[in-house]
Formats: sequence, C-alpha cells, structure tokens
Amino acid sequence: AMFRQSIATAAVGVLTAGVLATGAAAASADVKPQGKARGATTVTLTEAALGALGPLNPANTKPGVLGADMGEVKASFPIVGNAKDGVIKHTGGLSLNDGTSYLTLKNYHIVVADGVLTADAYLNDDYLARIDLFDVALDGSAAPGCDASADLTLNATAAGALSAIFGVGDLTGAPIGDACVDFR
Repeated sequence: AMFRQSIATAAVGVLTAGVLATGAAAASADVKPQGKARGATTVTLTEAALGALGPLNPANTKPGVLGADMGEVKASFPIVGNAKDGVIKHTGGLSLNDGTSYLTLKNYHIVVADGVLTADAYLNDDYLARIDLFDVALDGSAAPGCDASADLTLNATAAGALSAIFGVGDLTGAPIGDACVDFR
C-alpha cells in the first residue's frame, strides 16, 4: 500500500511538473471566462485522478484550461448558453493520449436532473458519441466563490471507454475532483 501511495504521489508530482513545464500553468486569473462566456466551471483534480490520468498525457482543448494553481492541478471550462433547461453547457475539454490513441472529450453538459456530466467523445479525431463522463453529486452548500459545488466521479461508461482504448483497469467510481460552477 505504501509503495502504491508513493507511485501515486510521484505521478502527481510528474504531472504537475509537466503541466508547469509545458506552459499550461494557469494562475486563477487565467481560468476566468473570456468574451461571451456566462461563467466557468473549474475542477480541482484529485491525486487519484492525476495518478490514473498522468500516464495518458492530459492536455486542454481550448478554450478549456488545464494548469497548476497554488499547488493544485485544475481544469476550467467556459459556460455557454443559458441553463434554463437544467443543462449547463461548456466549451473546451480535455484530451488523453498514450502515443498511439488520442481521445478528446469536449463540449461538456452538466445535466442537473440526472446528476451526470456528458461529453462529445472523439477517438483519433473521429466522432464516437456523446457519452456519460462523470457522475455529479451536488454538495449541500456551495463552496466560497461558487454558485454550486459538486463531487465528480468517473462514470461506468467513461471507465469502460478508457479500459477499451488505453487498457487501464476499471476506474468506475474513481474520484475525479471537486467542481465549482461560477456563473457570471
């Protein structure tokens, strides 16, 4: 168990250093929405998520941002449209690759009534489908600076896709991070 924890800690360090070295580092001001965005959702990634995703070279898909902020790795995505229908729509996303396969997950939708975050999935630039990516558990009260807060865990559909594409173990239910939804 100690060895596994050391590997996870090292992976977090390597991923954080990689994010900083590639210039993807973002200060808080850099992850604020630009232009006509109606706000942003920012996810503070867990060590478990970083350990699992680190070997898959995570990168942002613009206008999403992936970077280090005060020692934590965060991803932020602009909110677009209005959420009157109970769906919070975002632009940008993240990509994962192992040197052979390239998976892009973008244009996130938080479907509040279903407690799920969906994404358009592309494999090597070929559209696959809109998939359930994360299960969303709203926190009872929003964190400071957030209109809503939620815990994100990897959905079974997304875990199956990661296993099929990259050969990783079953990550269903793995904690991904804490989301802060901040409307303008």
